[in-house]
Amino acid sequence: KDASNPFNFTQYNGGATVIAYLASITVGGAEFQVQLDTGSSDLWLDTANLKPSGAQDTGLNGTLKYVDQSVAAGSIFISNATFGDFTVPQAFISAPGSNATHNIDTGLLGVGPPKLSLISTGLQSTAFNGATLLENIFAANPSEPNYITFQLSRSESTGTTSGGTFTIGELNSTLSAISSAPKLDIVSTERWITFMDGIIVNGKNVTGNSQFNMTGQGPTQTLADLDTGTSLALIPKVYADAIYSSVPGAFFFAAQNAYVLPCDTKIDLSFVFGGVAYPVHPIDTVNAFANGTAPVCFGAFTVPSENAGKPTEDFLLGDTFLRNVYSLFDYGSFISGTTPPFVQLLSTTDASAADAEFDSLSAQRNASITGTVPSTGGGAGSGG
Repeated sequence: KDASNPFNFTQYNGGATVIAYLASITVGGAEFQVQLDTGSSDLWLDTANLKPSGAQDTGLNGTLKYVDQSVAAGSIFISNATFGDFTVPQAFISAPGSNATHNIDTGLLGVGPPKLSLISTGLQSTAFNGATLLENIFAANPSEPNYITFQLSRSESTGTTSGGTFTIGELNSTLSAISSAPKLDIVSTERWITFMDGIIVNGKNVTGNSQFNMTGQGPTQTLADLDTGTSLALIPKVYADAIYSSVPGAFFFAAQNAYVLPCDTKIDLSFVFGGVAYPVHPIDTVNAFANGTAPVCFGAFTVPSENAGKPTEDFLLGDTFLRNVYSLFDYGSFISGTTPPFVQLLSTTDASAADAEFDSLSAQRNASITGTVPSTGGGAGSGG
């Protein structure tokens, strides 16, 4: 199903913290571009300019609030939805004018564990089917393996480019080695949270300091939530210090909960899961935004704000980590059967090659956000 990109999987890079991976979904005859989010489990659509036809009104409303205080709220409808090669009746929140979209998307599709679904909870005691889209797809296609996979693309130019690979129930054939990767148990009923062994920064191991003490959790392990809907990452301050504090010229900027860094900062960083180290491309450890004609750079692994509320994990690892792996999310007993859900990761970043191309990519990114021409072989830097 992924041979011709039936999901129209794309990446939107709006600069700095605005990066989203999108797919097309047709609901009631109207085509929407929705962000694919492993950190939530509902489908909502901005229906301000696109109106699904023939949708059934359940008479109930839903409100989804996100960490950045954006909101998607409105009536819950049911209509036929076509996603890739699959068509099923699907409940969704009609949220006209939601402020939770970017410049290009018109909704969000949550592909997290079904228990997190607000729609499912709201329709539970009604005659309506409130199941998530993936639940409905797998129920209608019982021979389809109950997993999804992502290979998130990297683009340092602003605008819309290929998103990489997204599949349902099959592997990207060039990355089939993921089948042999360690199966990482999911230790939450609502999120793709698994145990992480630690990180390696410039050859030094950093472990421990978890806020949690869960059954099966080793004394030096932490909890990591794998979330495609988060552009960067949130990590404990002690880990941010380990990654960035020794960089010459770096300082922690409390107002942004992040380290400010020289833009040419190159960090050797890996995350360790199931005893396997997954290198992070150095371009993914530093983020940039325009400040007049000059870029300002900060650490892409940021720290939660003090008023963030009670956490569900130690690490919220978004696209800045997930771009470096091919990831498989197996729903297991979240959807059917008794096999526990799990995640598998396959490294897609060659540390030495990434190190060699860092300067070129950094120049390309700086040129793209400042509208200038890269001076060191960054290619066409002023993307749309």
